[in-house]
Amino acid sequence: MAAGSSTRGKKAAIYVRMSTRPQDHSIEHQCDRLYAYASERGIEIVKMYADAGKSGLRINNRDGLRELIADVQARTADFSAVLVYDVSRWGRFQDVDEGAHYEFVCREAGIQVLYCAEPFENDGSALASIVKSMKRTMAAEYSRELSAKVFEAQRRFAVQGYKMGGSAGFGLRRMSFDRDGKQKRTLSHGERKGAITDRVRFCWGPADEVAVVRQIYSWFVDNHFTDTGIVTLLNQRKVESGTGRPWTPWLVKSILTNEKYAGRVVFNRGSAKLTGLRRLNPVDEWVCKVDLLPPIVSPALFDMAQEERKKRFAPMDRERVLAGLRSIHSKHGKVTVALINATPGLPNPKRIGEAFGTLAEAYALAGVGDSEKLQYARTKRSLQQMRKATLAACGLLIEQTGISYRYSKDRWCLCIDDKIIVKIVVARSRHDSAGRIRWRVPIYNAPVPDFVVCVLMDAANAVVLDYYLIPVQDFTAGHITLRAEYLQDQAAYRYTSLAAIFGRES
Repeated sequence: MAAGSSTRGKKAAIYVRMSTRPQDHSIEHQCDRLYAYASERGIEIVKMYADAGKSGLRINNRDGLRELIADVQARTADFSAVLVYDVSRWGRFQDVDEGAHYEFVCREAGIQVLYCAEPFENDGSALASIVKSMKRTMAAEYSRELSAKVFEAQRRFAVQGYKMGGSAGFGLRRMSFDRDGKQKRTLSHGERKGAITDRVRFCWGPADEVAVVRQIYSWFVDNHFTDTGIVTLLNQRKVESGTGRPWTPWLVKSILTNEKYAGRVVFNRGSAKLTGLRRLNPVDEWVCKVDLLPPIVSPALFDMAQEERKKRFAPMDRERVLAGLRSIHSKHGKVTVALINATPGLPNPKRIGEAFGTLAEAYALAGVGDSEKLQYARTKRSLQQMRKATLAACGLLIEQTGISYRYSKDRWCLCIDDKIIVKIVVARSRHDSAGRIRWRVPIYNAPVPDFVVCVLMDAANAVVLDYYLIPVQDFTAGHITLRAEYLQDQAAYRYTSLAAIFGRES
């Protein structure tokens, strides 16, 4: 690329990128070339944007390029040119217009993009536009061809029974083999294979983990326990999950649904090529290997577990569920979550609750419910919805003031301006032994906020009576009790609306 006097004295930023795949165009190599280019043309480099170990297929995970574009669009860039090694370093976008768009954003802001290792001047001429378009197409096609080659290599290794990436899972481990198929050693969790030419297969893990896997299948198929019920048993018995954390329903489900525990290793069940959306592949495209790994559970037991899961998650027959609840009540004189979990053929309590609104609603329809418990459940659900609506409304009102906020780690807290924590509370009305109305407002429940926005419900817990903004520092007790006959004592904290609390009431 010929030197030009038009660049002398310019200030420029450089943008460098290297993908995760080992390549010649390292960050250091690009920087050396860009600094030499700048020196030859009298350009002063004032900033560097870098994406190390990032694919050029999309901008989402490229913080360096995103920062560059953001600075350009905000008109805060103190440079008039961006130096890039070549077109492929700018990106291998599968839609070639995307790369052109980001260059246009720079050009519109008066910032020129210069490709230093390309044999053309990026001067806006027809020739430069044609060559750039060809280069972008070639960069995108390179990624497509590489993706096809990598997939074909993975498929070939899968046919030979080798595992393609990822962890082994509970009860299993990874065994490494050299390029000649000779067994080397068992890899520990997180350990990488010794050489790039090594390959990996599954093998059994410790005997105690294998026993747990078999017990999980027995509980699910023979005892008809739910995933949640199995989790409860495992955590109560302090069984290690292999993750350093307690057992979860998702972890149990992954054991009950993965064919590797039946000795069947499947590759290409689904794919997401070139960072596209993951899709399920037709069965005839799967690569399934059997007899390479001794099954921890028999294929017949695994298939029984899949049939059992299919039955449990089939569309719910409401009448059959209600009949099942009546049967439990007739036999035991009561209906509990534990009894539902222990009854074959009934969905788990969570699914029943979701289908009927609450478990109490299902009990009532079956004629085995307690009217007081039903009313309590209905009120609880109503107040939960009120709390969600209040949280959203507070966020909207804060936004209208122009002050920044974010949702805190606690689901009911807002952090305003990164300084003030506000917790949303809905106080239900209760009656004491004398029939007087009381409201209990928690103040110091963790996490302790700076302020509590309290929604005070009426005597029937049907509509909002008042709103309170309570500064936590004004109180020392863990909660405060509001009494209907003395509400005027807390009048200083009372507001007629949420908008009034945030100064938005007209």
